[in-house]
Amino acid sequence: MSDEGVNLAVDLAPQNPHHLRLSNPIMIASGTFGYDGYGRGLTPEMRLSQLGAVIPKTVTRLSREGNPEPRWYPKSFREAREAGACIYLNSIGLANPGIEAALTDLAPQWANWGATVVLSLSAESVVQFGEMAAMTQGVGGFQAIELNLSCPNVDDGALFGHDAKLAAAATAAVRANTTLPLLVKLAPNVPDITPIAKAVVAAGADALTISNTLPAMTIDVEQRKPVLGGITGGLSGPGLRAVALALVYRAVQAVDVPVIGVGGIFTANDALEFILAGATAVQIGSANLADLWAPFNILEELRAYLEEHSIPDINQLVGAAQIKAPVS
Repeated sequence: MSDEGVNLAVDLAPQNPHHLRLSNPIMIASGTFGYDGYGRGLTPEMRLSQLGAVIPKTVTRLSREGNPEPRWYPKSFREAREAGACIYLNSIGLANPGIEAALTDLAPQWANWGATVVLSLSAESVVQFGEMAAMTQGVGGFQAIELNLSCPNVDDGALFGHDAKLAAAATAAVRANTTLPLLVKLAPNVPDITPIAKAVVAAGADALTISNTLPAMTIDVEQRKPVLGGITGGLSGPGLRAVALALVYRAVQAVDVPVIGVGGIFTANDALEFILAGATAVQIGSANLADLWAPFNILEELRAYLEEHSIPDINQLVGAAQIKAPVS
């Protein structure tokens, strides 16, 4: 089978008039795009147009400085990867320039990448989610929006991603203010992800991203204090993969929109696990922080797998490991 015979293209918003057609299912997860979340460290040889999509770091209504240092554990993800570490912690605190600066200063740069770009939003209230979505109208440089729901609602302190009604309200507020394809990123630390998944789809989500990081921490026993400046952080890396994989498997059975798998994907084999579980696409996160070539390498490994197994279309593998309930 020739390269020309392998189809890696996927559509993440088949029910949206705009669609979100990607040339392949490999995406860069929000917050991990380069060393600063916005592309620092990437070289001209790393052609972003080769990837399915890129999601720059989440932006909020106003600028944020983020959490105090240290923000990473281990400090060097590359050294951690080489040592075989499976746990990565981050405590960035959504450091970002704010949505106005992002739309004015960053979006024009994104438009020059020749890549599919997804704008990631986080807000403090349902109303603010709607306001931020309205601000994006008429602005170029990105083709879709992803909602980061791992943020507290200032009205009652509850996390959007932990409450089906809140998650649906945030989704509906954004949906009412944009026609762009809308992805909703869900949290993993919930009793059951299915009611939340169903709620946001009913509210207008075109696809789900599963999952965000897990709350975690580590303590320096010599100094007798938490290692991270923000005390706790988010667990990512290989240690998150099995958790996220199970959530994807469950969510796919509950909704009729594409699901994007994310969590500890470092190889094409990892990506294939999510695809076989039902994910239409995958996002590469911590692996980028260990090696900026990671998504490109995973894409080539994925293409080679399809060639080797004479599979002409990646979509043939989506959900292939789902075990159907026996017919009574």
